[in-house]
Amino acid sequence: MPEKNRPGSRVIRVAVAAPLPKLFDYLCTSDVLPGVRVRVSFGRRKTIAVVVAVDVESEHPVNQLKAVEAVLDDAPILPDQLMQLCAWVASYYHHPPGEVYATALPAALRRGDVARLTPPDSWQLTDEGRQLDLNALKRAPRQQQLLARLQKSDGPLEASQLAEELGAIRPALKNLYDKGWVERARKSGNCKEASPSPELNDDQHAAVEAVAAGLGRFHPCLLDGVTGSGKTEVYLEIIRRVLSGDQQALVLVPEIALTPQLVGRFEKHLGAEVAVLHSGLTDLERMQAWLLAARGDISVVIGTRSAVFTPLARPGVIIVDEEHDGSFKQQDGLRYSARDVAVRRAQLQKIPVILGSATPALESLNNALQGRYQHLQLSTRAGGAKPPSMQ
Repeated sequence: MPEKNRPGSRVIRVAVAAPLPKLFDYLCTSDVLPGVRVRVSFGRRKTIAVVVAVDVESEHPVNQLKAVEAVLDDAPILPDQLMQLCAWVASYYHHPPGEVYATALPAALRRGDVARLTPPDSWQLTDEGRQLDLNALKRAPRQQQLLARLQKSDGPLEASQLAEELGAIRPALKNLYDKGWVERARKSGNCKEASPSPELNDDQHAAVEAVAAGLGRFHPCLLDGVTGSGKTEVYLEIIRRVLSGDQQALVLVPEIALTPQLVGRFEKHLGAEVAVLHSGLTDLERMQAWLLAARGDISVVIGTRSAVFTPLARPGVIIVDEEHDGSFKQQDGLRYSARDVAVRRAQLQKIPVILGSATPALESLNNALQGRYQHLQLSTRAGGAKPPSMQ
């Protein structure tokens, strides 16, 4: 039941996914922060809203405000910089703010599902877990038993196998995971060790060093390279340097069809598990990848247009491949350019953004000519390949 004007109620301002160009005030007795989801009564329906501000002065009498139905999150699921990005998108594209904040969330979270990671199928010890003395868990025999079984194993163990051998293991597994003693096992064997990176030519090396010089600050670059010039190798080397600093990379591609080959290549050369975000995933798969990226458990996120709103725990670089492609522009609902939003996000998070293309958009070329973007050029094909003869 809604909580009516209890002592300690505070006025919060929320974004409701409705075609209205404003935010709405509600009463709340709980301690909430911006970025938390709440369930509210809006007109004749119940809906999910995102808290935008707390302890606000409403223009409406307090006794006329409705109370929130429920607080859905213990902590913000949209971090502060994504909240700022959503506010900018709503203002820049003149779109109802509630629909913008809703766009930033996976469909499952928009519906009000619990923001919870489903336990992975396979588990392995972390370095700390391998070295831990089992006597440290005397007072937690279930955790001790589970850790001992994993220490005896030569590799990851399926959760179903552990449950069959030891009985109910989920609570103990969660406690060990929260302590940093066990971790999710990688999905594919080729992620365990990075393959040697290909030798870079002079143009590629110069581009990598130019971007690397801007790590840790907003540094927009236009990577203008002819077809076959090796832009992907430049991306890989930049991401490798970002990962070595314990940061994450976000890579935007125009089409779902490009992601499988790109994912395989990135996992092979980076030795990191890659999360993929696109419309071909189920709602649960998309939420899981989104939450893993937000926790920092995934190092590289590759996705199509809407992946630009994926939260990152430790953002290091944003890359927009084929930045000229029209697929980066949303044509219905919230009409936005993912490329331009990526640049604004990089500016807010003070990280480099690379726009790569063999045929850059005219506005990107103009920004480079005006000095707003650093213009990096790859003028020759990589590996000595020759362009086709033309008549």
